[in-house]
Amino acid sequence: MGGTEVRHSPPVWRSPSAELSLGRADVHVWRLSLEQNPQQTKACRELLSPDELERADRFLRSEHGAHFAVSRGALRILLGHYLSREPGGLSFRYSARGKPSLGQPLGSDIQFNLSHSAGLAIFAFSRGRRLGADIEGGDRRVAPEQIARRFFSPREVADLESLPPAARKQAFLHCWTRKEAYLKAIGSGLSAGLDGFSVSLRSGEPAHLLEIDGQPGEAGRWRMQDLAPGEGYAAALCVEGAEWELRCFDGRLPVVLTRR
Repeated sequence: MGGTEVRHSPPVWRSPSAELSLGRADVHVWRLSLEQNPQQTKACRELLSPDELERADRFLRSEHGAHFAVSRGALRILLGHYLSREPGGLSFRYSARGKPSLGQPLGSDIQFNLSHSAGLAIFAFSRGRRLGADIEGGDRRVAPEQIARRFFSPREVADLESLPPAARKQAFLHCWTRKEAYLKAIGSGLSAGLDGFSVSLRSGEPAHLLEIDGQPGEAGRWRMQDLAPGEGYAAALCVEGAEWELRCFDGRLPVVLTRR
């Protein structure tokens, strides 16, 4: 049997309190606009490591480099808050697939993931449970049926093609973000393939990991949740285990920067 959904309704995005802490049964998701003024972008760049700055400066478009710097700076600020550490002093290591984790032993089992698209970022945090998050800008020009036939499982293709044509793009984006969230949670990335497992995508269905090929019962270890980060976006969260509570927060960078 596949995993069950966490909730049917979209989460409510709230302002954080200064005393915010991350408990073992908590999953926190933040959303943050990457369209920041030069002063905020500069403040984020000042927190980055040399390799992060090099990555930011490699982008062909300066806007994309600024978005990368803001996303990584905000990640450091949020981790610094949860860990009671200076954001600029944190270091990261990367898996073979590029998934980041904390690079030094801090006596913490904090897990995190981030994703950004079209100027908006989401950050997910937990303790002791793997998780992944993905966001896609809904204004992307896609050919849902063509891409689905190439990358999705036969079950997902059939579900997508059963929908009215006008509903297929949104269903495709929900499917894509749910699948990416799961792959990011297990640290595989897209190179592992999208057709070896199935997620829900029909209109009105909650986010749900339905089955994983060759691994009976494995889908039941995971829970999915759509995030609804803003008009024109699709986003999803995938978390290991069942007993956790989701809380979603608005991150306005001047506020976040004061929350050390």
